[in-house]
Amino acid sequence: MNITPIIIINWNGIQDTHECIDSVLSLQNVNYHIHLIDNNSDNNEGEQLNNYYKSNERLTCHLYNKNYGFTKAHIKIWKEIIIHQPCEYIALLNNDTIVHEDWLFELIKAAKLNDAQVISSKMINYYNRSIMDNAGHFMINTGEIMPIGHGEPIENYTEIIENMGACAGACLYQKSMIEQIGFFDPYFSTGYEDAEYGLRAVISKFSCIYAPDALVYHKMGQSIKKIFNESYSLMIQTSILYSYFKLMPMTKIIYDIPSLIIKYFSMILIDIIFLRIKYLRILFKSWFNIWRYRKQLLKSRKLFFYPSKNTTKFNTLRKKINCFFPFDVVRFWKLIIKKQTSDLDKY
Repeated sequence: MNITPIIIINWNGIQDTHECIDSVLSLQNVNYHIHLIDNNSDNNEGEQLNNYYKSNERLTCHLYNKNYGFTKAHIKIWKEIIIHQPCEYIALLNNDTIVHEDWLFELIKAAKLNDAQVISSKMINYYNRSIMDNAGHFMINTGEIMPIGHGEPIENYTEIIENMGACAGACLYQKSMIEQIGFFDPYFSTGYEDAEYGLRAVISKFSCIYAPDALVYHKMGQSIKKIFNESYSLMIQTSILYSYFKLMPMTKIIYDIPSLIIKYFSMILIDIIFLRIKYLRILFKSWFNIWRYRKQLLKSRKLFFYPSKNTTKFNTLRKKINCFFPFDVVRFWKLIIKKQTSDLDKY
C-alpha cells in the first residue's frame, strides 16, 4: 500500500498545530501518515503533542532536542525516515494551515494527470477566504522569487498553471525527484528554501504546477511573525542572491547583467534619496555576505551543475522568467509614492 507522508513542524504553536492536524485527519480518498515534528518548543509542547496523539495510528510524533529550523528539520526527517519508505510523493504542510478534505487527493491527482513533480496548493487567506495567499512562485530576472496571486481574488486562480515552484507551506514533491536533485539546501534556515528548491527543479527540467482544487487555508506566516526582524530580512535578501548565483546558468547571468546593474543601482539611489536607511543597509550587507561566502557559493554551484548534464536550455529558461521592470515599478508606486508600509518598516 502506497502511503503518502505528510510532514508538519510545530514550534511554539500548539493551538495552530491541533487545528491543522484535526483538518488533516479528515482527509478523504487517500492513504497518508502524518510525521509531526516538534522543533524543541517551549512549555513542553512536544510532550503534550506526543501524549495527545500517541494512540493515533495515522500520526508519529518526532521530538527534536533542538530547534533545527524549517529547512534542517525537513532534511533530518528525510534522511532518517522518509527516504527509506516506499512512497511516490511526500507532502509538506505548515502547522498554521487547515486543509480541505480533498487537499491531498487533488495534489496527487494533479501530479499524475500532468506528469508534474512539484505541485502547489491553492493557498487561501485563512481570515479572509475570498483572497489568495499564493498559487506557487514566479521569478523575475534580477533574482527574486515571489508568490503568485498574493492578495488577489480567489476567482482569478481556477485553472492549472505552470509556475516556478511551490510554497513549502502546503505542497507535494515527487520522491524520485528529491532522490535525483536532493532535498532542501542546508544553507537555509527558515525562509526561501522552497524558492531555491523550485528554481532548482525547473532548471533540472522537472515540472512545477499549481493545482487549483487543492485547497488550503493559511494563517499567513504565524511562525515567521515570531522571528521577523531586520536580520530575517537580510537573510532573505542574501538568500535571493545566493539562489540566483548558485543555480542560474552562466549564459543567463551574462544576459541578465544589464538588468542587475539597472535594478540595484536604482535601489541604491532610491534608498539614498528617500532616506530608506534600513533598506540600504540590508542591500549592502546582502552583497557583502555573498562576497564573504563566495567559496561556499561556488562549491554549491559546482555540486549542482557538474553532476547534472540535463538542465533547462537558455531560451526555455528565459521565457519562464519575467522582466523585473513592471514589478518594480508597481513596488515603487506602492512603497515610495503611496507610502504604503512594508513589514520591515515595523522594526
